[in-house]
Amino acid sequence: MPKIVDHEERRWELVRAVWGVIRERGVAGASVRAVARRAGWSPSSVQYYFSSQSELLLFALRAISEAAEHRLRAADLPDDPRGRALAQLERLLPTDQDAHVATEIWVAFLSLVLVDDEARELNSGDTGQVAALCREILDELAAAGLVAEHRDLELEARLLHSLFDGIALHSVTAPDLMPPEQIRQLLEYHLDNLR
Repeated sequence: MPKIVDHEERRWELVRAVWGVIRERGVAGASVRAVARRAGWSPSSVQYYFSSQSELLLFALRAISEAAEHRLRAADLPDDPRGRALAQLERLLPTDQDAHVATEIWVAFLSLVLVDDEARELNSGDTGQVAALCREILDELAAAGLVAEHRDLELEARLLHSLFDGIALHSVTAPDLMPPEQIRQLLEYHLDNLR
């Protein structure tokens, strides 16, 4: 009987290999050969799924977005608006190993965004989703009376988004200065200061 191949699982094996190579060598080092070596595959097997390095890298970047969406959709969010806001932000920030790796890969991909239209478009979509989440969080907090009435919600949403990106960047480029407990402290301080 012929072996049944789960192509989706095989693609995810490659994504994990791409992430590993990028963490060790950066985006430029994530060649088809390097990824094949890391995955224990032949280069031609990798090319069966991805015809170019660019296609492979963009799939890996999309996988980060999918993982983030999955983390946000988890059903165990607190009922209170402040607790829910904190949980949503923490799920996307590098407060555990999986999110830390995803953030490292995102930071590594930022250079690709500068030179590749498809990567730029993908990053723009992700940025838009984070911006929308920040605005949604602010609207929920305001509706619950947890934002002072004089605050400009649009401006506060942009500020929260900037804080989010800054925390993400610092957590992987200066991890000693931004450990997970510092992330929580900054988020709590910011959310409480909105009152």
